[in-house]
Amino acid sequence: MEFTERTLDVQKPSDPTGLVVEAWAQGFMVGSLIIMACVAFSNMRRGVLLHKLILVELFLGMFHGTFIFSNPPVYNWYLSVTAIFLNVSWSLHNVIAWIKNKPFLSRWGRVLYITTVILVQPYWVLEIAANFLYFSDTSNLFTYTRPYEALFRDPWWIFTVLSLLYNIRTRYEFGYYELMRVSPRFAVLIGAMVLSIGFIIVDILAVTKVISGAGLPDGINPFWKLAFVFKCLTDTIILDDFKTALDRLMQYKLERMGSIASDNIRGDFIDVEQARHKRSERSTADMQALPSVISKDWTHKTDSEHMDLASALRMDSDPQDDVASLRGG
Repeated sequence: MEFTERTLDVQKPSDPTGLVVEAWAQGFMVGSLIIMACVAFSNMRRGVLLHKLILVELFLGMFHGTFIFSNPPVYNWYLSVTAIFLNVSWSLHNVIAWIKNKPFLSRWGRVLYITTVILVQPYWVLEIAANFLYFSDTSNLFTYTRPYEALFRDPWWIFTVLSLLYNIRTRYEFGYYELMRVSPRFAVLIGAMVLSIGFIIVDILAVTKVISGAGLPDGINPFWKLAFVFKCLTDTIILDDFKTALDRLMQYKLERMGSIASDNIRGDFIDVEQARHKRSERSTADMQALPSVISKDWTHKTDSEHMDLASALRMDSDPQDDVASLRGG
């Protein structure tokens, strides 16, 4: 089948409006990914594969936000090469979403999720080839494959969002408003999820010509970049899987209610007065130790007295683990 009936002559956007929109979108994407990569790196824990995958996802997505600086003939092949890294980042995002959502899924659900992610990879091979052919003025196959990107990229992400919202309501004693009030980080997470899905919908409407306008050349628009940034933000704002993060919040809630017996056993009720007495004793001990801490000469600290800043600043660490590390236990 012949896809080329004319010389395509695909070039860098020359229309001022289109050039400004594309340059702004790329700058927004790269700047956001760099900041998120720095935040993820400073809060990741050693030996946690999920944290490393998130960092790789952010790194691979940056390259495709720099082709606006190049000019033909470099522009065409540079755009196509960086698109490979972007497509890998998109698929990696679905793997990360699978890992984060996996504790909520049954065994067959986990297998089905990751199997379907693997099965759509041939499409991305075709999309990469179509991208090269299109921007080398060889074939317009890319104009036929581009509208299907969202179908092969986003269903798993939308399922993950719905699964998280469903499990918050059914497995935990949190309403959405209460959860966002107790944990502003979850408020940002849910907001980013909603925005990402909103921009996915707008991107689909743009590439299918339902909406059109100046500054939206074929295959290039700002909407998928906005959707991608907000999807990456959901990976960065909470590095661990969703169940771990929610369990910590639930444990915090139960502790405040005096309904937890230990760090490892949730849901066993204990005497509220006993728990209150223990907290009072702990507070008294801390207050007695305070004068010695204030009077200590902090200009002469031993190694054991240095605060563990990595533990103090790490967003996804367990607060009780951090206290133990500060006490040397």
